[in-house]
Amino acid sequence: MALMVTGRGLMWVTDKRTVGGLPASAVAVEAPTNTNYQVPFHLLLSSPARQVEINTGKSIQKLTPEMALSGTVEMDPHNPHLSLSIQWQTPSSLGEHRFAKITLEPRGEKTLIHVFDADGDIDDILEFPVSEFKP
Repeated sequence: MALMVTGRGLMWVTDKRTVGGLPASAVAVEAPTNTNYQVPFHLLLSSPARQVEINTGKSIQKLTPEMALSGTVEMDPHNPHLSLSIQWQTPSSLGEHRFAKITLEPRGEKTLIHVFDADGDIDDILEFPVSEFKP
């Protein structure tokens, strides 16, 4: 008897439903209108920079040494990535590595930290799993 009740319940759950005469799979789901959102960031540099550029595909921020190296970037939660380009004020000496540490604080999510490292200017991209950014 219990097996019949369970089978009946499973049939009801997996049965194709209709909404307004159409199968549920054919009903369009309205996409959210705001697919981007602002993510606060902080950037720590190992040496003074001449120019810093952050590109998320949605926005480009050019920072100069006079500017605070923190702010907000617009991220696309369906394609979250960040490209960082840094031109140092002075060339690095032989064997010297320079770094840039970026901290992203997405709303309601865990803080993300990444260190870019190079023996010269930095020009690198960082891709995040889509699950890290939820609108």
